[in-house]
Amino acid sequence: MRGATTSAEDGDLTERRTNIRRTSESSPESNNEPKRSDYGFHSFRDFTWHQFTGTMSTGSLAVVLFQTPYKFSGLVTAGKVIFIIDLVFFAILCVCITLRFYIHPKLIVKSVYDSHQSHDEPFYLGAFGVSAALILQNISQYGIPACGPWLVKTCEVLFWIYFACVLLAAVLQYQTLFVTRNFDLDSMTPAWLLPIYPLLVTGSMAAIIVQHQPHASASPIWICGVTAQGLGWMVTILMYGMWAIRLLTSEVPAPPMRPSMYVAVGPTAYTVTAIMALGSAASKGLPDPFLGEPPQAAARTLYVVAVVAGTFLWLFAFWFFALTTVLVALHGKQLTPNYTWWSFIFPNAGLTLATIQIGKAYDSPAVNYLCSVMTAALFLGWLFVSASLLNAVRKGRLG
Repeated sequence: MRGATTSAEDGDLTERRTNIRRTSESSPESNNEPKRSDYGFHSFRDFTWHQFTGTMSTGSLAVVLFQTPYKFSGLVTAGKVIFIIDLVFFAILCVCITLRFYIHPKLIVKSVYDSHQSHDEPFYLGAFGVSAALILQNISQYGIPACGPWLVKTCEVLFWIYFACVLLAAVLQYQTLFVTRNFDLDSMTPAWLLPIYPLLVTGSMAAIIVQHQPHASASPIWICGVTAQGLGWMVTILMYGMWAIRLLTSEVPAPPMRPSMYVAVGPTAYTVTAIMALGSAASKGLPDPFLGEPPQAAARTLYVVAVVAGTFLWLFAFWFFALTTVLVALHGKQLTPNYTWWSFIFPNAGLTLATIQIGKAYDSPAVNYLCSVMTAALFLGWLFVSASLLNAVRKGRLG
């Protein structure tokens, strides 16, 4: 009888173990898949500077829609709608991140300074600065023609406030990163470029604002745009060298994070845009007199130099774009929605703007048609990325 009882108990124990094993194998945790509750926004703590990559991309799309060749009234209207969406999106994020810091005040310091190498939020502070620059550029493009002189003066004042803030932030942030962190080059990501990005878009923003300013205020803004772009480009060259070493000596980023490699397209692309746009605006931006001569003569020569320099650099930006596209396509099935997907938009908007400047300079119908195709692709890409990320948030599956 005892033997039969023992046998029955052993059978029950074996069955229970089998059921536990089956349950474990079917659970998300056993497949290394995060639980549904691990995704999405659950508190204001989850709103970080990363989210401003969305406003970077939306604002850059509005800029492209305004500047693309062969535009029509419907396209300009679409650009205005995108700009309004960007303003609302930016305002919501600003409110959310303010509430985050109000509820969790200790996170203020951590968000801009953190000694742990695995914490990359401080790099994304630059996304906030770029978003503000693109909003100011869009205000100048879409707003000034429909408003009075008061907006011209407002853009001038906002430009100088913006420049002072981003220059101070660039100095303090890199000082903090250099002093408090010991970086491992193998862990480098293109996000290391983001702290200098606000200065990289200052040149193209200055070129737009100058067009609406009186000469007395246009000249200082133009000169400031040139110097800011120079600083941004020189720091980028240093970062490009480290990025190349990282790619040569270690593995490329994992497939889900590989879209972030498009960030490397942006610095060169926006520098091409700035050089050529500032060259085009030189007649209004150069001091009068310039080196003892009227600025018009020097402006024509300067624009020629700017066109040659921009053409010289454009293919470098395209090379980064092509390289990243191949690496992303090789593992396209492994891509999952996350905030690096905004990298499909913002850097490539810079490449589109650079191509627009080249088409304008050479008066090439073929290049202008290419720009129209790139603009359409960028717009469709923005719709796809926005829908994918919103759907991922809704389902609680945002990586």
